Amino acid sequence: MTRKSSRSTVRIEQLAHAVVDILSEYGRGGLTRERISERSGLSRPLIYYYFDSTEAVLGSAFKWICSQLLEREEKLLGEAEVGSLDQLAASFIPTGDRTRKLYRAFFALLPEAAIKDNLREELMQLRARRRELLAQVLLEAARSGEVRPPDGCDLDAVAGLLESAALQVTLEGPREERNCVAQAINAVGRYLRPFQLPIPRAVAA
Repeated sequence: MTRKSSRSTVRIEQLAHAVVDILSEYGRGGLTRERISERSGLSRPLIYYYFDSTEAVLGSAFKWICSQLLEREEKLLGEAEVGSLDQLAASFIPTGDRTRKLYRAFFALLPEAAIKDNLREELMQLRARRRELLAQVLLEAARSGEVRPPDGCDLDAVAGLLESAALQVTLEGPREERNCVAQAINAVGRYLRPFQLPIPRAVAA
């Protein structure tokens, strides 16, 4: 549980940034109390003044990471052209060092999010919001005739394709970014069956 304080928001962000940096550099095994204290610039007694345990620090950091990812995705999807599969894919795939750090931290904590209640709740909320975003984008694209999603379109399947591409970029680095985005666009495009008007037959003379 987080202890209430007028400075708690600042402390939470300091700790979250520290956790992201450590996870992106060392992975989950490198996340120690000593490193969290060193990277955040907060003493261990001060950290535990705001949080009761390391699990509480981790839960707070994961919540912050999820909120940052959603904020980015909502912004990019809001700016995307209707029916643009490349922009749809790029909205869910890390570009730039800062975003790759966030994704590395997210994927480092993903195995724990499957078994720990406080992390699993945040993960479920993240994925639920992603489904809402995808549903909105695909509905608008279908109305415009740009794509024709299959009957019973599985939003979890689409989100899974995009998350897999994000993981690939995170693991392989910026040199493979363009290739991973292209693969994601192709995969999502095949699933959504882009709408094509029938080619008119030539009129006999």
